Amino acid sequence: MSPAALFRLARIYGAVLLALVLAVSLVPSVDRHPHEPLTSVVSVWQGGERKARKITDRPERALEKESRVRGATRVIEDVLDEGPVIVAIPQLFGLSFVAGADGVKATYDDRTAYATPSDLLKLRAYDAFVETPGIGFLRFGVNPELVQTHLAEELGVGREELLAHGSFRRVAMRRRTPPEPDPPVNQDTLRTAAIAAGQYLARAVREDGSYNYEIDAATGEESPDYNWPRHSGATWYLADVAIYTNDAFMKRAAARAATRLTGYALVDCGPHRCIAEGNRADLGSSALGLLALVEIAEGNVAPELTGAVRQLADFLVSQQRPDGEFKHFYDREARRAVDRQVLYYTGEAAFALGRAARLLQEPRYLTAASRALRVLVERPAWYIGWRYFWGAEHWTCHAMNELWDRAPDPEALRFCLDWQESIRDTAVYDRESNPDYDGATSGGPMVPPSLGGSASRMEAAVSTLIAARKAGISAAELAKLESGLRDTLGFLMRYQFVPGPRHIMPNPGMMHGGFPQSTTNLKVRIDQPQHAGTAVLHYLEYLEGRH
Repeated sequence: MSPAALFRLARIYGAVLLALVLAVSLVPSVDRHPHEPLTSVVSVWQGGERKARKITDRPERALEKESRVRGATRVIEDVLDEGPVIVAIPQLFGLSFVAGADGVKATYDDRTAYATPSDLLKLRAYDAFVETPGIGFLRFGVNPELVQTHLAEELGVGREELLAHGSFRRVAMRRRTPPEPDPPVNQDTLRTAAIAAGQYLARAVREDGSYNYEIDAATGEESPDYNWPRHSGATWYLADVAIYTNDAFMKRAAARAATRLTGYALVDCGPHRCIAEGNRADLGSSALGLLALVEIAEGNVAPELTGAVRQLADFLVSQQRPDGEFKHFYDREARRAVDRQVLYYTGEAAFALGRAARLLQEPRYLTAASRALRVLVERPAWYIGWRYFWGAEHWTCHAMNELWDRAPDPEALRFCLDWQESIRDTAVYDRESNPDYDGATSGGPMVPPSLGGSASRMEAAVSTLIAARKAGISAAELAKLESGLRDTLGFLMRYQFVPGPRHIMPNPGMMHGGFPQSTTNLKVRIDQPQHAGTAVLHYLEYLEGRH
């Protein structure tokens, strides 16, 4: 990133921050800890749809009859406080709400309707971009048009009529029933979370070995997208947890997913074999494919696939430059490597080659992995402009830990320890409107945090912790590392679908064990259970003394 680009980014950030400060100053704060709620919104949900609702000061027995229907769930959401909003400017209306914590109240004539957090999650109204003139699209608050249209339908009027003659209020809300989960971080809860993530991925493997790549928990809709690096990464974790549990169902699913790699996606890349679909091969697909196949070979899940391990390892080595960096792409038609670099791939290749070297006892794979790790951790003076941004180093730290016993690199360990310190320094804590976000490592001051970012950083934290302990790093530094790790794992487990907001899901059984993209975006893509599951499982194994 050039200095000019960084300056433009700083200007945009300043403009956004100013807009947020102005918006907050115009909207009075609300009390999220009142002695008693103002009222409660009681709803009955069935099959992911709301079937009944009642606004009452006595919610304990409201809609009891309606909730006795098979498959129904009674949900109580308390109104803690309310305040005004600016309706005339759509952007300020959207920015006036805390995503995941605030609902919207609308009044027309003598009728009142609420869009509760459950409603807004179901509508995907928090998972929306607000267009801001001069800045572009930002993900904050709620989608004004979607929310206003929903409330107008609830009140039986048109949106324009409601805007002209109705009123809106911001309402701070909290779900009372079913209770929101807050699991402790211990071996039992870690084991439950890790196995549930593996079971989610196992159910997602189709008969042909491909995955249900991404599913929206709120609607049940599946994405038509697909991605081979994520297929391979998900298969690595699925095999890992299947071996840990010795679970036959997960082992069969992992074998199908791996066979899909070797039977469909393993193709010629010049004199070597690689993972690709189409003319252009990327290094990440082959690196993570190699990682998955090594796991499967070591665990004897599908021993017939072991032959592909050497083929993929040889392809990765052939892509390495004399300076240790990799060429990240290969043009199959022209039969030549393409010397261009993107995030993740060098770290993935270093980690996978380190694993392959251990399995095959092949020194040249170890040498290639060690040289690549050296490239990753040599920081130039202008580091923030380096092509590998410091927010995405999880594969680097996996590689560092994998190589520690055979080719220890103290500089790489210090690199990972410094990175984890920066993560702890910027983690979310004491956000008054969202106390459940404590421990999250990604997301700005008002943006719902991503679970994927937190998960990938924590799987790297476990690898760093394992290597640091072997290296004799001080107990005080280890304690800081482990404390931050446990806090973030607590955040991740709080939002895992075990069960999560089951009442708004049309098929909660299918989603069980998944980790959503964020606290308000309930889409589950296969790499999210992979990253979070890896962090949880490897920390569990660390506590059990397996590392």
